[in-house]
Amino acid sequence: MDDQERKESARLDLDSIRELIAKEEPEVEITSLEEAPGSGRGDNYTSMLYRLSVKGRKFIEPGDHVPWERSIIYKVLPESKERREAFKSELLFRNEVVFYTRVWPALAELQANGRTVFEGVAKVYVARAELIAMEDLRAKGFKMADRRQGLKVDKLKRVLKALAGFHALSLTLKDLRPEVFARLSRPDSDAGEAVQEALFRMENVDWYRQYYRTAKSNALKMVSEGLPESIEVRRDEILGKFRAFLDEDSFFRTMCELTSSQGPLSVFCHGDCWTNNFLFKEDAVDSEAVCLVDFQLTRVGSLALDLANVLYCCTSGEVRKTFMTQLLQHYHRHLMSALYVLNPAAESTRDPAAMWTLLSEEMRRCGRFGLGLALDILPISTCTSDQAPDLYKGQEASDEERSLLAPPPAGAQCTRLMTDLVVELVNNRAL
Repeated sequence: MDDQERKESARLDLDSIRELIAKEEPEVEITSLEEAPGSGRGDNYTSMLYRLSVKGRKFIEPGDHVPWERSIIYKVLPESKERREAFKSELLFRNEVVFYTRVWPALAELQANGRTVFEGVAKVYVARAELIAMEDLRAKGFKMADRRQGLKVDKLKRVLKALAGFHALSLTLKDLRPEVFARLSRPDSDAGEAVQEALFRMENVDWYRQYYRTAKSNALKMVSEGLPESIEVRRDEILGKFRAFLDEDSFFRTMCELTSSQGPLSVFCHGDCWTNNFLFKEDAVDSEAVCLVDFQLTRVGSLALDLANVLYCCTSGEVRKTFMTQLLQHYHRHLMSALYVLNPAAESTRDPAAMWTLLSEEMRRCGRFGLGLALDILPISTCTSDQAPDLYKGQEASDEERSLLAPPPAGAQCTRLMTDLVVELVNNRAL
């Protein structure tokens, strides 16, 4: 299939929207739709999002109808072949389809009979090879936080509570239906049947070599320039440990080992827990509501991978210094509560103290993973919109295309965040 055929087959038009809505609400007649980009530059990298405003009428009884409207978000692969290859978009897209069609239904089924612990996944109308269409959460009052500001303590607590419920579903699935968990997580399963690691797999090492070579060089420069005078005496120690972690012969392998390692806290991770993938609702009724979006990097691994992603890539060193233990206790408390709601019989086998010990050990082990992600996420999250690639531009190879495999330039904010993180992990002996 060439790019033009791909574009024509993936985009939603009036007829395809009528077909989708008819399955959900056969009494609705669609009369019009308008389309606009669903995200701005720098908000999304691996796919293209569009927002549809759909209008029509809903028949109450023969001859009697009321106005009807709906907002739908849908995502497709980037039109440009170069962009799809640069971001491994096809593999990532397939992974998200597996999550929505296989994994999430199995997890959601555990919440029958009022045992609700996590509802933060959008309603999906269709998920297939090159197109995912879902409800527009913005129409329900959900909003993204400012990616350049990161997450403050109040939003961090809301995210950690949501992740606790999400992770508890996986742990409960392992307890109650181990064969289902195994089938959905088996690495050698046929494509489309199980979650697969999409990024940190050794066959990708050559593909991403230049990207991480540039990202590592930028990070070393940031930390070298950003170290405060008060710890200048430790310059050689800090830079030496950071440089050893970034060694080209071992860095990618370390990241692969961290994601593939399995243990008692292995779950279906969200896999891409950066600021733009959390949506918040601010009204008084649902002030705690959080939705997770973009499951393209979903993986099976330690729940600490998601936590390290959030805590090391989406907030400041100052916040972690003051609140880190409190935030992890907050997550642990909600995790234990959710596990009890889902399976009260497991209370005798899940000791809170033992779970806290496991969680602490996993966070220490996965701290390096958070740092590895930070090489990529911190420049992306702090760059201005005009520094980010524009996935809605349709032209083929150009200087911009070839520069996709390089992180955006780092500014003062990124330098501060990266330096604080490296110093923190050295002090914690995680690096």
